[in-house]
Amino acid sequence: MSENKISTMEYDDSRPTKLKLYSLITLLNSYSHGIIIPVLSLTLLSKGLSLSKLSLVLGLYALTVVILELPTGIAADILGRKNVFCLSLLVSIASFSTILFGHGLLLICIGMILYGLSRALSSGSFDALFIDWYIGVYGKAKLHKITTRLEVLDALGLSLGSITGGLLPIISRNFLYETSGYNINLIARILLTLVTVIISFIFIKETQTTKKYERIPISKHIRNSSSLIIKNKTLLLIFISTLSTGFFLSALETYWQPHFKFLLIDDSMIWLLGILAFLYLGAGMFGGILSEKIIDKLKFDNKKMYLLLRFALAVSIILMAIQTRIPSFIALYTITYLFFGMANIPESVIINGEIPNEIRASVLSTRSLIFQFGALSGSLINSIIIKYISIPTLWIIAASFILVTLLMIFKKL
Repeated sequence: MSENKISTMEYDDSRPTKLKLYSLITLLNSYSHGIIIPVLSLTLLSKGLSLSKLSLVLGLYALTVVILELPTGIAADILGRKNVFCLSLLVSIASFSTILFGHGLLLICIGMILYGLSRALSSGSFDALFIDWYIGVYGKAKLHKITTRLEVLDALGLSLGSITGGLLPIISRNFLYETSGYNINLIARILLTLVTVIISFIFIKETQTTKKYERIPISKHIRNSSSLIIKNKTLLLIFISTLSTGFFLSALETYWQPHFKFLLIDDSMIWLLGILAFLYLGAGMFGGILSEKIIDKLKFDNKKMYLLLRFALAVSIILMAIQTRIPSFIALYTITYLFFGMANIPESVIINGEIPNEIRASVLSTRSLIFQFGALSGSLINSIIIKYISIPTLWIIAASFILVTLLMIFKKL
């Protein structure tokens, strides 16, 4: 076994137990995040924010993630993935505790800045720990299996958490008689995160994340990570495509609800919003499973498979944008996320196959940073051009952006 493996790899006799443990932590973390997704905006509005201030606060959160994404990824490589991941959970508890007991713009801004910090800290840290352990035990030939497991567990946790998050306010109003029914979501998020940090702190063993010679200055660590991305043509091209992912997801996730509501015959069918949310999250999860099976059984080339699925994704967005009937819109929106989930697996396999263990968290955080920058840029651009064009036209522009990036990387990848 090579020297740069983390210490957790030494305990091969407990592989099944550790695989289940890491999977449980991933699922719990995603589930607790999902609980707050369907009510986050409503929660912030109930804390005294106006609609205009809501946009400001959410933008502040996104900006915090963008600024801190790369530094926190480097911190995970240098200080230890377990330490940084546990810190992210503690900051998350502080964030939602501030929102729970706070009221007004100042305290909510502090809470959302802390939330952005926790998201930046968690990005790449635990995934890198899990992937490094898995490669050390099972080898790089099985890399597609761990990337699939991570994608599926994340999607499963988010979808189940979102369903729970939609039901909790109803339970709160009917049985707990709270003034603010969304506080129960915050409490549930805090308690689940507390359970996750206890399990992680006690059971994850990372006594020596990297060997002594890898403890290099932060400035050199930044240079090493940046140099790898710039010199590695494959990583650079995939990251260009990642930028378009953030852009198109910003357009889809911001405007699908108002557009879908416009298609509804009357408000009595509003419950279909929840059904569609469950379907597209489930489709993303199923896409990951299907993609893993294709790679495992048919031995497709990851790069060719990725390019083909990204093209299918762009086409499905265009087809979805021109639908005017509810059933066909639901079908195409679900198919879009199916292709998105399928494309994520070869993308993750390609990226993780190119990254040395000692800077994995840094590079994964860079990937997340580029995605967030694409989403932030998309939000800014979309907020301007939506005044002059329709939502379907905006989606077609987003799909075109995917096609442009595919043309850029097609012959070079």
